[in-house]
Amino acid sequence: MGEELPPSLFNILRGDLRDTRSEINGRLDGLARDMVTSAMLAQVQANQKERDDRQDARIRSLEQADAEREKEARRIAEEQRKTRAQQFFSIGLAAFGVLGSIISAIVVWSVTSGLQQLAGG
Repeated sequence: MGEELPPSLFNILRGDLRDTRSEINGRLDGLARDMVTSAMLAQVQANQKERDDRQDARIRSLEQADAEREKEARRIAEEQRKTRAQQFFSIGLAAFGVLGSIISAIVVWSVTSGLQQLAGG
């Protein structure tokens, strides 16, 4: 037993398997080192949620401002419609007054001319 026996095929394969295993473990350690940790992933997700929330809030505020502008435009249009109706009513009332004055003037003129004829003048 003093002599060392040449390595058997089993020992050679076992050594190769050990080398392969250590090489694969080294590669996996390198991959794990480059991968994102769960804490980093949670932080990235929290940042994304915060950005999404801010964007949603900004969209909501824009929609509210747009709704307020539309409401204001409708209110102004309604006021303009009312003002226009009041103006047309005033114009119509004035025209009616003018027409009434003309009719009254004609009646007064015809009565006056009739009375003048009766009086002999």
